[in-house]
Amino acid sequence: MNIKIYKTPGEFLEENKAFLKRFEAVCQLNLGNAAAHKDEPCRGDLLFGRCEEEGRSVLLFGNTLPYNLCLNAIPGDPAALSAAVLLSEYLQKESIEITGVNASKMLCNVFFSAYSKPYRVRAAMDIMVLEELIEPPAVSAAVRKAVPDDLELLTAWACAFYREALREELEPEETREKFSGMIQNGRVYLMETKDKTPVSMAATVSRALPHGVGINFVYTPPEHRGKGYCQNTVAALCREKLGEGYDYCTLFVDKANPISNRVYEKIGFQIIEDNFDCRLKEA
Repeated sequence: MNIKIYKTPGEFLEENKAFLKRFEAVCQLNLGNAAAHKDEPCRGDLLFGRCEEEGRSVLLFGNTLPYNLCLNAIPGDPAALSAAVLLSEYLQKESIEITGVNASKMLCNVFFSAYSKPYRVRAAMDIMVLEELIEPPAVSAAVRKAVPDDLELLTAWACAFYREALREELEPEETREKFSGMIQNGRVYLMETKDKTPVSMAATVSRALPHGVGINFVYTPPEHRGKGYCQNTVAALCREKLGEGYDYCTLFVDKANPISNRVYEKIGFQIIEDNFDCRLKEA
């Protein structure tokens, strides 16, 4: 088994397009990061490659600092475990900096067993995919695209979402700037009741996927939960995107919140693989 490093992320996308198409939703982080830097030369902080065996791709990887190293392999392929060890040793030998790893739990465990630095699990997630929408029970509320007047509310909700989901604090001014751009690009969906009370939100991610749409920042304030608002907000977003011709919608869900995750299952989402966000403690 050997490691191949690509000259550009675009070269990585081209040579591995069959693998990436077959496992597109699982590979969405590497796909998005590579597409965003398609024509830049690879280097330590922008490194795309694969571990291969007799010309067969065993493990794809992408390191885009300050984001995590992302690993993708065919589920259940035993050769991927050896590849994770080989990659871990290579990165240390070449003194290539990483901040952490996003991968299945098994790949994370094997990678860090060969890596000499301590880490922590920042988030344990599942990747879910919806290809056919199951219509939820209707609610007395409607979904619309967010507008600039919603910015302060959405900034506060985004900070609350991060605090609850990841136990981390977002910087309000940076979040406000980010959501301003998301609103301008039509990526934020807001549900409000007949009396114009905002009750839930969801957004599409910026990373480009050839056949699907990623969803994030799904949030309903505690006082509005359990009323079907979240389910209907996400359903409205999925209905629109499938209607535009996308094959699927996808999101990451917290393994520690099975009640919330069943909400997604009821409208057609299915878990396809787990994904652990592991951070080096020094990072």
